[in-house]
Amino acid sequence: MGRSSLSRTFILYTLGLFALLGVVFIGVLAKFTWDESHARAIRVTEAFFQATKRPFERAIWTVNADATLQLIRGLESLDVVEKVWVETPDTGNFGEPVTGARASEALSYTLNSPSTILQKNAIGQVFILIDRNTISYEIVSTVGFIVTAIIIYLLLLGVVIRMVFRRLIGRPLSAIVEYLSTPRLIEDPPKAELMPGRADEIGILSASLQSMVQRRHLDLQKIQEYQTNLEDLVAHRTDQLKLVQEELIQADNLAALGALVAGVSHELNTPLGNALMAATTIKDSTSYLGKELEEQSLSKEALENEVERISDTASIIEKTLGRARDLVGNFRQVAVDRQSEKKRSFNFDHIIRETLATLQPTLKKTPFTVELDLHADEVVDSYPGAVSQLVSNLVENAIKHGYEDRTEGVIKLSSRMVAARDESLAVPSTKKIVFKCQDFGVGIPEKNLKKVFEPFFTTKFGKGGSGLGMAICYQLVTEALNGTISVSSKVGSGTEFTIEFPAIVPVKTTTQRGQKVH
Repeated sequence: MGRSSLSRTFILYTLGLFALLGVVFIGVLAKFTWDESHARAIRVTEAFFQATKRPFERAIWTVNADATLQLIRGLESLDVVEKVWVETPDTGNFGEPVTGARASEALSYTLNSPSTILQKNAIGQVFILIDRNTISYEIVSTVGFIVTAIIIYLLLLGVVIRMVFRRLIGRPLSAIVEYLSTPRLIEDPPKAELMPGRADEIGILSASLQSMVQRRHLDLQKIQEYQTNLEDLVAHRTDQLKLVQEELIQADNLAALGALVAGVSHELNTPLGNALMAATTIKDSTSYLGKELEEQSLSKEALENEVERISDTASIIEKTLGRARDLVGNFRQVAVDRQSEKKRSFNFDHIIRETLATLQPTLKKTPFTVELDLHADEVVDSYPGAVSQLVSNLVENAIKHGYEDRTEGVIKLSSRMVAARDESLAVPSTKKIVFKCQDFGVGIPEKNLKKVFEPFFTTKFGKGGSGLGMAICYQLVTEALNGTISVSSKVGSGTEFTIEFPAIVPVKTTTQRGQKVH
């Protein structure tokens, strides 16, 4: 159902934009055709009238009613003329005058006396009413043909888009879902590559998922080996406990990424639903215009109203899908950074904002807000995945622990670039990043400050706390970023974490490790 909904939304959105362009084109064409046809009708009428002007003047001057009526019928025989009548001040009217609002639309020509050349006195006026039905028929014929062509084009385009969408996105997503639905996936994962030859985002996602499953499979095998070889486990307890710790940290990271995927997917439902509703509105408007054109009852006012309605709806589509595009872009960058574990150049403040954007679905469910005071808007050479994971863990820790049993609160994130003062960093850069996460919640007791970064230490044992959040932060700062992390707190006033690391991080080594500061 989800894949069908996404496919339908994508197709309706694309066709809706083309339909909008088509409606705008039809409106411009209808206006241009109307003006051109009306002007041509006036020219034809004026030419014919000029040819009969002399006979008209003689007939009126001699009060020849039969000749006048014959001339009137001659003008009315034109396809573009609906009604003709003559009004004179002396002999009355010839023909049936039109009354009401349409009388003001009639063309008026003055008839002069033919008795003298030097002085021409007006003896009456000829009124000619242009036949709007003829012009409307011409417009309907032209616009109707174009509307039919546009509808056929949109149908063909929809078929092509659906085929391309299913090939590039629909089928790969179905393959990923089938892979994740494989029975005993962790116990016996398929060995064949999930997306061979795919180097785009879907290929990266599938490769990451398959790599995670393979790691979990190895973890499971190791746990089974631990259970069947208890004596070896006791003999090598120190190394094995460390290995288990690293594997649990990886599992926690995987769970965090899963929660991130679920949150972003939930957040996408709103803009995509709004876009689908707006696209349906555009479809209804085009159907209404087509029906009105077919029945030859389309008015200018109705056309303008529908064009305005479609324009407003297109703006809604643009805004909602722009929001969806931003969410997907932020999630894609954060997910790629966390899975790649590669060092690259990036803007530090931009990574903070991108990470917070992916956390918005979670933050919206809480009464807490995040306040930014970022002043490290410079490019650094480090590990963006580690920075993103660090920000996520600190914010989540503040929500779960800092504001426990609180109904409101602010989490303040700040950054700045300073000159390096720690010579032990041994890096070629002369600058370092100072990043802080501060809450104003319950605080940490003095006796627990020294245990904050220890693995498995938690005050929520048995209540969902794993005790790995701050241990992961410590590991990310000291091993990946080659920096230091410190914590200060006062019970009842809040807690502040301070991270410092070089702007240019050297390649990871086993000998360079940061220190934990309390």
